[in-house]
Amino acid sequence: MQQSQLHKHIDDGLLQQELQNGYSQDEILNAWYASSGNRSLFQQLLQGMKNQSFIISPITQQFNDDIQVAMEASLTLHQQNIPEGKIRIDKIPCGLLNVGNTCYFNSLLQTYYFISDFVSPIIKCKFDHINLQNIVDKRVVNSIQLLKNLQNLFVLMIGSDRQFVDPKQVILSIYDDFGKALPIGDQKDVGEFNNYFLSRIDEGITYLTQSQQKGQQQQFQQNYPGQSVIQNPTNYSHQQNKSFISQKSLLFRKSSVIAENSVMYKLFYGKFTPQIIIQGQGSKDCQQEIFNYIQIDVNSKSLIEGLEKQLNQVVEYKNDIDGYSEAIKQFWISQAPQVLTFQIQRVEFNKQFCSFAKNNSPFLFDKEIYIDRFLLSNQKIARDIQTQNQQMNDRLKKIDEELEMLNQFNGNVQIIQNLENTLQFLKLQTPNEKQNPFYVNNNDNQAVINSISQYHQYFIKKRDSLLKEKKETELKISQSYNNLKKQKYILQSILMHEGSPNAGHYFVYIYNIDDQKWYVFNDTLVQEETEENVLKYAFGDQTNSKSAYLIQYVKEDKVKQTQNQNKKQKLFSTSNDTNNYLNDVYGSLLSQQQRDFLYQDNQKLKKEIIQQQLVTQIEIIVSIYHQYLEIANEKQIKYQQKQYKLLQYKPPLIENFAMYLKMKPDEKMFRWVILDYAIKKMMPTTDGLFGKPHFDENLKIQILAEVNKYVYNKPIQPIPQNQEYQQLLDEYKNVLKLQSMIAYVLEQYNNNNLKETVIALHFYMKLAKLTNQQSFFYNLALQLKPLVLLGIICKIFYQKNIGDQDILVFKLIIAFQMQEHFLYKDLPLWSKQLQNLIGVALLTQGQNEKLSQDVLKPLIQNKKDFDMCSQLDTSFQKIDQYYQSIQSIYLNKQFESDLDDYLQDNSMNSLQTFLQIKCILILFDKIQKSNSILDKKDIIKIIEENPQNK
Repeated sequence: MQQSQLHKHIDDGLLQQELQNGYSQDEILNAWYASSGNRSLFQQLLQGMKNQSFIISPITQQFNDDIQVAMEASLTLHQQNIPEGKIRIDKIPCGLLNVGNTCYFNSLLQTYYFISDFVSPIIKCKFDHINLQNIVDKRVVNSIQLLKNLQNLFVLMIGSDRQFVDPKQVILSIYDDFGKALPIGDQKDVGEFNNYFLSRIDEGITYLTQSQQKGQQQQFQQNYPGQSVIQNPTNYSHQQNKSFISQKSLLFRKSSVIAENSVMYKLFYGKFTPQIIIQGQGSKDCQQEIFNYIQIDVNSKSLIEGLEKQLNQVVEYKNDIDGYSEAIKQFWISQAPQVLTFQIQRVEFNKQFCSFAKNNSPFLFDKEIYIDRFLLSNQKIARDIQTQNQQMNDRLKKIDEELEMLNQFNGNVQIIQNLENTLQFLKLQTPNEKQNPFYVNNNDNQAVINSISQYHQYFIKKRDSLLKEKKETELKISQSYNNLKKQKYILQSILMHEGSPNAGHYFVYIYNIDDQKWYVFNDTLVQEETEENVLKYAFGDQTNSKSAYLIQYVKEDKVKQTQNQNKKQKLFSTSNDTNNYLNDVYGSLLSQQQRDFLYQDNQKLKKEIIQQQLVTQIEIIVSIYHQYLEIANEKQIKYQQKQYKLLQYKPPLIENFAMYLKMKPDEKMFRWVILDYAIKKMMPTTDGLFGKPHFDENLKIQILAEVNKYVYNKPIQPIPQNQEYQQLLDEYKNVLKLQSMIAYVLEQYNNNNLKETVIALHFYMKLAKLTNQQSFFYNLALQLKPLVLLGIICKIFYQKNIGDQDILVFKLIIAFQMQEHFLYKDLPLWSKQLQNLIGVALLTQGQNEKLSQDVLKPLIQNKKDFDMCSQLDTSFQKIDQYYQSIQSIYLNKQFESDLDDYLQDNSMNSLQTFLQIKCILILFDKIQKSNSILDKKDIIKIIEENPQNK
């Protein structure tokens, strides 16, 4: 057919129009020459320049030079992730790491991963027969390497247990025609990059296929049978290369080729057959155009409406007599791809600020669309329907204009809303609203209210009527195409942009046909999403910066083919699910070698998790160690500030084992013990540094290295032997027992369990005698021995009626004295004084002389009562239970307990109170100063005048 003659020199009116839209003259002319006057292609080029700022956070030239450094830094960050964050949740797809401003590339990769016809040939590629060193064409080498890396990535996405995998190798293997790594973040447009990426994949697959079939690698480089250039301008020269159309432009390179019979072509590429319709002259065919995606203006409000406008454009036509006339250029789809992609153009030039801005207006699209009306094969029927619908389309345009007028009164005022506000204000002008700050004293409001109400109701009815008519008209137009609904496409993915043209982020919503669920893929984060939220954000609105940027539909027959298979396409199972893991279509694509690769990687992940958990645990151990160290220092200061006025020696700090060691001159063991505490807290199964089973040596070395790194900053110190640790622990237990006995003696005394008091005092004396003579416990024993006995005698004296149990207590006191505890430290005449005190108590309370003599016989004869002595040494069961209960608490105490040193605090408070009992102090003072036995009357007077309960 005869080709149309489009004007090769840009019309001045078009030039001025695009200058007003914010483009420079060089950009406009370069785009025009590159498109050879193809108006559709010309608009795509200009839109591409808009989109150069639509890639988030444009990369600087410095980044282009240092992209490898940035990616390595990102990988390091990936390796430092918390272990739990690296494990994929079963039934949730695998995410992708953002390795340097590549969120949009990650979104594209996830979209491709859900297209089985794209994944399958890549997974099945064989590289064993290829020697890259023998391939002359560097670009082909790069394409094969890209394909190989993409295969590895897809294998991991199919069966890795990782929450996300690293696409860095794929990114680093995307090269331009000059062998330079492509700076992903610096692409001018997602669609432009997408086309280049697909052409490289196709080139690699085609080479592998043909070289495998023919067995000769060089033959492919000499000849590309059956290939055509994608978007190759027919009238473009390097002399016209000034600004945007440069040697870096990927879309227009003659080297960006793709085979028409290839998988990539059938999947993603279609053909337009343009026709020029000239009034009165019929139509003329134009050269076919190949498309990868279709651009839609967001101002079209909906996808189908935008597609209608995009495929029916007003152009200038040069007639045979060098005149110019307006014509309609229609684009008919002569070959439809299996995956139909639409790019929503939301970037517009803001004349007021002389910059590009993102239009967040709502843009609607359906989950299912039919393209029959745009197919070349349905051209006649579709044109007839278009002609029939022309009047309704004109009416729709008029309705939209009238609706817009309701929002554009006097600049940009919504008439209905303005009238509602006015009515609300006027209705406040009543006596009931006098307190309102907007009240105005005016009695003539009703007439005005009635008049404005009439206007208000009129415009509401007009708006509602227009909306109703619009809905009915759109339904009629839609129904007119009911017979053209055979070529059905299903919405599968929505690439989203969030933010402004200068800053923001890409992510993607993808519909999984197997489980009929939507998933959101946001780099490493992957999770289910409700369809309600997907469409809400994808459609966009003025209050939210999220909106759809790239929409992909899949042909229905491909969907049905997937659903009819016995296996699900993708189960997303982890290796822990042995029944379902790789038991899907994607899993069946894998060779044994690829399955082995996955197994090894998953095993590697498990080791990484264990190691990372260990590293995390060690970090926490060091943190706990520091915390314990600080708490111990604070407790030491508090202890040093404590005063015990009635005691010659200060009691040891026994709050826990570590604090006991902290008070020793050498703190070395103290530091090891708090480290042991920290380890047992974080790793209870190890039983610490000094427990059994023995601590793993490698783990021990790692922990000590970290501790020394932050604490000592010097070589690792040897850990003390278990024997040394055990000796100090036994020492602490003994100190704890002594402190417990003090508490127990005073507790029994205060509770009038006098027999238990004597027995406990005897037990304490036996323990205290074994301690150092400068110790607190040794000296307290010397102090308590006479005082406790005096206190018991006074308590019995107060009872006025001495019973058998009291007689037994006196006998035990005498037996206690006969044990000769600290005898060399006793007061002068102490034994005689004790005999006198007991005798006075017995006789004063009505006991006869014979009983008194019988009780005092051991003292009088200086001969032990072995029966009583035996009782002192046999009744230790209660004492032992008391101590064991305290020991179980104190040995488990670290630094988190709020109990502090309750044993010492309580026992010292009781001791201070006991040492101030007046009757005991007076008797003790009298005995100390007297050279003779106290007088009976003095004893009775002291006891009776100073009862202990005071």
